[in-house]
Amino acid sequence: MAPVQARTLAFRTDLMVLRLAGAKVEDGEDHLVVRAPHNPYFYWGNFILLSGTAPVEDASRWLQTFREAFPGALHVAIGWDRGSDRGAGRLQPMIRAGLELTVDRALLAERLSSPRRPPAATVVRRLAGEDDWDRQRRLTAACWSGEGGPEFQAARQADFRRLEATGRAAFFGAFRKGELVSGCGIVGGTGGTARFQHVQTHPNHRRQGLASAVLVAASRHAATHLAARRLVIVADPSGPAVCLYQELGFRPAELQLQLAAAPLAESATPG
Repeated sequence: MAPVQARTLAFRTDLMVLRLAGAKVEDGEDHLVVRAPHNPYFYWGNFILLSGTAPVEDASRWLQTFREAFPGALHVAIGWDRGSDRGAGRLQPMIRAGLELTVDRALLAERLSSPRRPPAATVVRRLAGEDDWDRQRRLTAACWSGEGGPEFQAARQADFRRLEATGRAAFFGAFRKGELVSGCGIVGGTGGTARFQHVQTHPNHRRQGLASAVLVAASRHAATHLAARRLVIVADPSGPAVCLYQELGFRPAELQLQLAAAPLAESATPG
């Protein structure tokens, strides 16, 4: 039997980023087991991914599979590599078993252009050095209000540093008076596809064109230094970020279906 490979844009680029950061992926014939042992607090770094043709109706099997793969986990995280919500009714047994279905949207672009300039006295550049990473940590704390706890946030920061060290990723920010107020990362794969990560803007500096500026800067880096021809970003389809991304040139591509159980709601994991 051929090895299972993620086929949808969202999960395929998720696995690309996770592998670069040190995660391990095991083939289970009709599913994958994804482990990020360096960050057990990262639920979508420690999950199982069901193939698009897997018997997803068998909730008891998949819950048992997850427990066997992650015997000490307090959460459950199961993805379905489907790309659309057609047939999502087959997930009802898992929902009845206590899992919550989240449907996100993967968007795709070849290049980005911002409809407006960032405000004056704003510097947009790549993060460099310990001081910038300290600023990034403070920005994350302000944006996510400590969600996931300090251990999770510290481990994610270490993930981002590992990604940078591979040479396949870069993080950009918008700075005002020396402080980082908006930022994002970009990670490039070997097939000309790059995935955005960790897009965030300080609550006091939103709706000013800052996120647009860092996304465009990161996209230019991806084209020049990572040989990226396709840019992927994933967002809540009902959230405000989707409109911003479409203004920059993204177009809707596929859906991402994820099922999770508490304490995920108490430990949200910013991308």
